[in-house]
Amino acid sequence: MRVQNFLQKTRFLKPMSNSPQNGGSRRPPQRDPYTQRRQQDRPPADNRNIYSHSSRRPRTDEPLVDASAYSARRRRANARRTRPTQVRYHDGFDPDDQATTVDRRRSVSPSGSGRHTPYGSTARRKRGGHHIFRNVICILLALLVLSFAWLTALFSNMNRTHNTVSQSTYVRTPEHAPDWKVMSSPLVTNVLLIGMDLASGDVHRSDSLILLSFDHTHNKIKMTSFLRDTYVEIPNHGRQKLNAAFAYGGPALTMQTLENNYRIKIDKYLAVDFDSFSTIISDVGGIDVTLDQGLCIEFNKNLATHFTPGKYNLKGVQALYYTRIRNYGNDYGRAQRQREVIGQLMKKLALSGPFKLTATMNKFLPLVWTNMSASSLAGISITSLPMLLSKQKTQQIPADGTFKGETLRSVGWVEVAQMEKNCRLLRQFIYETNSTS
Repeated sequence: MRVQNFLQKTRFLKPMSNSPQNGGSRRPPQRDPYTQRRQQDRPPADNRNIYSHSSRRPRTDEPLVDASAYSARRRRANARRTRPTQVRYHDGFDPDDQATTVDRRRSVSPSGSGRHTPYGSTARRKRGGHHIFRNVICILLALLVLSFAWLTALFSNMNRTHNTVSQSTYVRTPEHAPDWKVMSSPLVTNVLLIGMDLASGDVHRSDSLILLSFDHTHNKIKMTSFLRDTYVEIPNHGRQKLNAAFAYGGPALTMQTLENNYRIKIDKYLAVDFDSFSTIISDVGGIDVTLDQGLCIEFNKNLATHFTPGKYNLKGVQALYYTRIRNYGNDYGRAQRQREVIGQLMKKLALSGPFKLTATMNKFLPLVWTNMSASSLAGISITSLPMLLSKQKTQQIPADGTFKGETLRSVGWVEVAQMEKNCRLLRQFIYETNSTS
């Protein structure tokens, strides 16, 4: 007890007045004045510092954070925007010639608009689209070059040994046709298709004359048949039937005769023997025609067939005879059938595929005469492919109702045409203009 009293007096041990041993009641211990002052200086609960880690946040019914603001997509976007990246000064000049690390949120677009360009933005997707477009263009150009080279090699097999006479030697001012300027256009290519009859003897008259006009202005292929018995002026030979021009001077005189009389530019030709048509028609699968009663009678009488009116697929000799029937439908019906066959033939060749087309052309092209280069024919073929898949326009000259038939002592039966009217109709058809200058 003496030690305890000594410690209490020296303040090293507080009196335990509330302990049971001292006989006191159980009361809360007295607090130290220093501790009381700290509690008095503490701010009330409503003014607690919410940024202190030791303070508790008030309980409220409203959520403290908007959960929608932290969706997975927005969290990924925020992570990308805050990711540091290596960029250069947008003024196009880096004084140290080194990349500068900046926060992506501070980098602006090169256009100076001030808009942020986040990682993986639409601009990058657009650049990827440009790459795809560029690759497609490169592939198409490569295919175009290969097609041009392939067609040039095919057309190099054509016969070009008959182009010996200059067409300019036959230029004449017509006496029985309008004295108009010869019309031409860089966007219209006229190619005269001459059907030869080489089996008739040494002096060959043209069996058919069809002008193929490749109109790139209106994206059309136009076929014009010139009736072979038309009474025209042939240079150096006076007025004769049109088909006699080939016998007198070959393709050059034939082209210039048409140019002199009808006042349109013709300086390219393809000449083929009609007997070779049977081979190429059979190779492409024949032609589809409709035979009426008159045509069936001609077939049955001359080819020993048993046709009745209806639709047929003709090949070989039958297809060739269809284009050359002379005793039915006169010259007008014959020219119409020839245009029909040539139109079907061009479409089937265009759709036959490269391998079949190569095999067919290798047999057929050496029999064709022409004055056109292989590259020119390849260019016309490629640019005219969309036209081949559409319906061709056709016409005959002289047009129906613009000529009359006469029998002349010197040449026999001829078709005397109204030349000015037919010249105007031909210009309207090929060039789609009424100009006469």
